[in-house]
Amino acid sequence: MLRAILAWLVLLPVAGAAHAAPPTSLTGKLELPAPPGRPALAVKGFLDRAENQLAPVKPLAPTNQMIVVVEGADKPVSPPQVVIDLLGETFSRRVIAAPAGAEVVIKNPSKTARLLTAAEDPKLIPQGPINPSGSKSFRIEEPGKVYTIGDKDAPHLKVKIVTINTPYYAYPDETGHFAIENIPPGSYKLKIWYGDGWIERPDDVVDVGAKGKTEFNPKVAAGAFTPGKK
Repeated sequence: MLRAILAWLVLLPVAGAAHAAPPTSLTGKLELPAPPGRPALAVKGFLDRAENQLAPVKPLAPTNQMIVVVEGADKPVSPPQVVIDLLGETFSRRVIAAPAGAEVVIKNPSKTARLLTAAEDPKLIPQGPINPSGSKSFRIEEPGKVYTIGDKDAPHLKVKIVTINTPYYAYPDETGHFAIENIPPGSYKLKIWYGDGWIERPDDVVDVGAKGKTEFNPKVAAGAFTPGKK
């Protein structure tokens, strides 16, 4: 009887260790400044300008060029594959984040072949066109590097790849909401990328709790969309 009790007590820590740590996440909403209004017409026409009620003009969402990044002690050990879709005359996003060491795959589901190169390193992408339904893959290793990928025959077809030294990042939606899932508890530095560089603002320190959701709403001041120093 005593042996059975001792055996049961020995097994208790093992059984407890089998339970995985509860998932944690960092969520929030960027407090974005109001978009600038459209300038008034320089000359007066015969009729007042009227908006099309069926298709109102929407302001360009800056979040399409933004990345929320949190940096801590953990560095990307086994970075996930980063996939970019080439959609005819544009990419799926204007700006893409890639943890250092990640394999970047550009897929071309469109009907047009494209010859893509990186302006900063012409040897980064394997030579030859990306044919329809085809793909090209390459690996980026050095954190802090930024690559501008494009086709010289299509000037507007460009995407920026920002190499980061963390596996924890998110793309905010049009309203500024973002979520970074499965992030370990700890203290992190939060940074925001926009367009061509990091937004000129103080870096926030975020403490992610041991379980559940941690909510943090970074404020982006008016005029902060001017890229700062990297």
